Amino acid sequence: MAKRPVIETHIHAIIPETPRVSTFRLALPKDASFRFRAGQFIMASIPDFKNDKDRPVRRAYSISSSPLDLEKGYLELTITRVGEGGYFSNRIHESKEGDPVFVEGPYGTSFTLEEGNPSPHLFIGAGSGIAPLRSMVRTLLGTASPPRIKVVYGFRKGEDFIFEREFVGYAKSVPGFSLVVTHSRPEPGWEGLSGRVPEILPNLFAKHEGEVVYICGHPDMVSQTVDYLRLAGFPEAAVRKEQW
Repeated sequence: MAKRPVIETHIHAIIPETPRVSTFRLALPKDASFRFRAGQFIMASIPDFKNDKDRPVRRAYSISSSPLDLEKGYLELTITRVGEGGYFSNRIHESKEGDPVFVEGPYGTSFTLEEGNPSPHLFIGAGSGIAPLRSMVRTLLGTASPPRIKVVYGFRKGEDFIFEREFVGYAKSVPGFSLVVTHSRPEPGWEGLSGRVPEILPNLFAKHEGEVVYICGHPDMVSQTVDYLRLAGFPEAAVRKEQW
């Protein structure tokens, strides 16, 4: 992976998404020429934050904002505070507005939005895998004639719904946008779908109807989702995936 230019950004805003997840809005320098495609990622580091070998700690994060947001001078990273073992995630969650963050990239070419495709778009994600999918959705909705969009999103319980207000808002106000959520560990009183994402797919899609599919999440979820879509007749060329 060839190194890309490193840009010093600053935290412009910290937006809580769930008890463990926040979106960090990073202000770009006015003279920055940073560009990216929806679905790409960057390497993030914090000045003077090093490991026990005195090397800078760098972590890969998908960009959760849209390339269209660059016109406003920022990009966003949506980061889960991992807890024990989350060396970098814990450190950045202790940051405050105005703190510097180095951004290197963008990287990744295999999981990027194919812009200009009028086919229906199906986005399937779980947990923090919704981050690059959100970038893609925002990009499509920023076009003059967005295609039909369906988002299928799984998470443990209600409080773990990343971008809840945004996606529910789209479902209520954007023609052709639909949202399906499922809880893998539902709490009492939950009346919606329950189960992991691959478990609910047979009730949602019996066959391929021309959709372009983007999948992101845990490796098990991704592989099981791909297996089901293959059985349902989705052509391999129509399915793009990313896992972590």
